[in-house]
Amino acid sequence: MTVPARTAEWNCTRCGTTNRKLVPSATTRTSDRCTHCGAGHQVEVGVRPVRWNARLDD
Repeated sequence: MTVPARTAEWNCTRCGTTNRKLVPSATTRTSDRCTHCGAGHQVEVGVRPVRWNARLDD
């Protein structure tokens, strides 16, 4: 069974690297780690469909 998905693209707030994660279509919030520096982020849907907002984990 396939699950409809979309791309969540976000910029690391520590090093600025662009990161991408495939998430289920209904998702509005997820967590991820930067592929460059490893910083953990909470990532939420943004105004633009692909570009999401990120903030460092506490």
